[in-house]
Formats: sequence, C-alpha cells, structure tokens
Amino acid sequence: MTPGQRFLAARWGYVAVVLLATLTQLHFSPDLSAAAERLVRAFTPSLGWRDAIDGLRNTVLFAGLGAVWVVTSRSGNVRAEIRRATVVGLALSASVEGLQVFSPVRTASIVDVTTNTLGALAGAGAVALLISALVAAKGARSYLGVPTFLLAGAYGGATLCEALTPLFGPAALPWSAGGPLGRLGAAFHAAGPVSFDTLPLIDLLLFAPAGFVSMMLLRERGRDARWVGVAGAGAALALVAELGHGMLGFPVWWEAVLVRAAGLGLGAWTAHRGLAALTRLLRGAARARVVVLAYGGLLVLWGWRLFMPRTDVHAIADQLTLEHIVPLASLAERVDAFSALHVLQQFLLYLPLGSMLAVWPLRLRGRWAHLWPGVWLCVVIELGHILIADRTFDVTNALVGCAGLGIGWIVVRRSGFAPYGEALAPVVAR
Repeated sequence: MTPGQRFLAARWGYVAVVLLATLTQLHFSPDLSAAAERLVRAFTPSLGWRDAIDGLRNTVLFAGLGAVWVVTSRSGNVRAEIRRATVVGLALSASVEGLQVFSPVRTASIVDVTTNTLGALAGAGAVALLISALVAAKGARSYLGVPTFLLAGAYGGATLCEALTPLFGPAALPWSAGGPLGRLGAAFHAAGPVSFDTLPLIDLLLFAPAGFVSMMLLRERGRDARWVGVAGAGAALALVAELGHGMLGFPVWWEAVLVRAAGLGLGAWTAHRGLAALTRLLRGAARARVVVLAYGGLLVLWGWRLFMPRTDVHAIADQLTLEHIVPLASLAERVDAFSALHVLQQFLLYLPLGSMLAVWPLRLRGRWAHLWPGVWLCVVIELGHILIADRTFDVTNALVGCAGLGIGWIVVRRSGFAPYGEALAPVVAR
C-alpha cells in the first residue's frame, strides 16, 4: 500500500470502528410512528449525570476521529483538515443518531451530536497544535531525540486519569444529590483514617516516572529546577485529582494521595541525582534502547497489575464473549467516568512509545522495524488479561493502544523528525 492508501485506510478504519461500536445490537425497528416520537424526544433531552458521562465518552471517542483525520492528511493544509474533520464528525454523528431513532433500545439525542462534533474539533485542533509545537522544537536540545514535553504530557495525562478513576480503588458511594460538591462532601464523610495496610504501593512505581520525566522536561528547557519543587507540585496535583475523584462519587482515598505524592517525589529526586550521570553513560542508540525497553516494561506493569493469575476455566471463557470482542461494547452500559477516561488513558500510555519508535526504531528494516514491536506488545498485554485476575480482556484496549502508537509515530514524522538509527544497533567497542 502507498502512504496515501494507508492514510485513507486509517480514516475509514476509524469510521468503521465508530459505526461498529455505536450500531451493534441496534435492534432496528421500521415503526415510523415510534421513530417520530423518538425524534421529537431527541430534540428535547433531559440533562442529568448520565448525560454528562455519556457526553464525556462521546467527546473522547470522536476526538480520536479528529486526531486521525488531521495526522492522515495529504494536503498539509491543517486548518482545512480541521474543518473537514469537524464536518465529518458532524455528519457521522448525525447519521448514527438518525439510525438510533429507529431503535427501541437506544436513545438518540441532539446533545450527542453536539458533543461528538465538538470532540472531533477538539481532537483535530489538539493534534494540529501538537504538530506545530514539535516543528518549533525541531533541532533543539533533547534527551531522547524527541521533545520531552511529548512524553511528559502524555504520561502525566495517563497518571492523572489513574488518579481520577483508579482501576483498583474504593467502591462508588450510593448516588447523592447536590451535584459534585454534594458528592465531595459525602466522599469526605466516607473517608476513613489512613491505614498502612491499604496503601496502593504499586502506584509508587506507576507515578515515579511522571516525576522523573517532569525533571527531564525542565532540565531540557534549561531550567535549574529543584526536585523538591517538582515533588511539591506533584503532591498538590495528586490531592486535587483525589478531590476530583471524590466529586465523581467515590470515597476520598488518603492512602492513594500519599503513595502517589511519594512516587512523584521519588521520581523527581531520582532524576535530580542521576539524570546527568545517565546521560553521560548512555548515548545514542544505547540510551534509546534502554528507554524503549524500560518503557515497554512499564506498559506491562500498567497492563498486568496486580499479576494474580486467573485459574477458573469458566472465568477465562467469559473473557471471550461477544462484548469483549466488539469495540466499546463492554463499556456501553457503564455510566461512569472510568469508561471514558480509561480509553483516554490507554491512548496516552502508548503515544510516547510510538513517538520514540519514530526516531529510534528497533530496526530500520524487517519485522522489528517501524511500529510492529509496539503493536505486538500492545496485543500481547491485552491477550494477557484473559489469564489475569481482576482484569478484563477487551479488544477496545488493543485498538486504542495501537491508535496511540500510530498517532505518536505519525505526528513526530510529519513534524520533520527522521530516524537517528537503530535502537538495537550493536555496541561498538572503543
């Protein structure tokens, strides 16, 4: 396939995923009178908490469409592609909602059309701004061959998603009136004293890299930042994120705040103490190899925590049902922020790996070239969920992870960066 054909396939592939996710099990009904009633109801929606969460999920889903549309542009006219992405998002959303008018089990809404369209606009605009920032940074000092703000922003966003909607956290509180502030009050009331028996220690390993790359970013920009300041800012963000977690209807988890703040501080301190020595010790391909392999191991940690095997044969078989194979089907019935932020988190986690492979592929040719190692890693991690307790196999995760890899790779290449060499290049003895 030519590059143009691959870009076109990526666009239509994303459209196909959206259609598959939104129109599966539509239970189409040709009853025109019922459809007319649903159409009237679509233009007079009643807004509530469920609508807010649904709008968040729609925004994230169609932001991906806008992002894919811009990065696969062949014209180079970014403003025109942003407009086209927005129009495509509007047309696709209107088509989907129009078909849902004929479904007795779906709810069409003008609000969904609005959030979908705004999501496509936001995704296209965000990628355009990212490409512009990368172009401006080309040729500047860089630890990894790509600007560290790309890695720090993506990984920091992923940890923020984890803090807002942790995978392993306290159960949601019963619904309480009073909006976000009412839920926050209930969250404080439900929070117990700090118990060292319930510390989420794995978060120490997940959040420490965020502190490390934050120090890298500041040093790369020539700022003599102190690790204590970075640690303090990280602790404040961890606290704010936990308050947001409380507003979503969960008990405030003080143990998580302590561990995450400690992880961010540990990462910042480690960078302060060892970054200069590491950059002298590891150069060129050796540095790229260590970073890519270390980040791959970090993705395994994110994907397979808490590493407890699933041994029940029936539980394993339940992971291979239709809802786990159809994109977004397993999240369709969830009315919580996790169903939206988990998708965003998965995308952000894999974007740094894609950007690194754009400038330091493992090999320049063959099966280890380009993005294939990242794709294999993403697929293997997701397949591993079948055999890991308290994890759920979902083809959506693999698709979103591969999308993050692809967009990270394309935005770096389209910004003018070229491969420096092979990360697996043999070490030359001196």
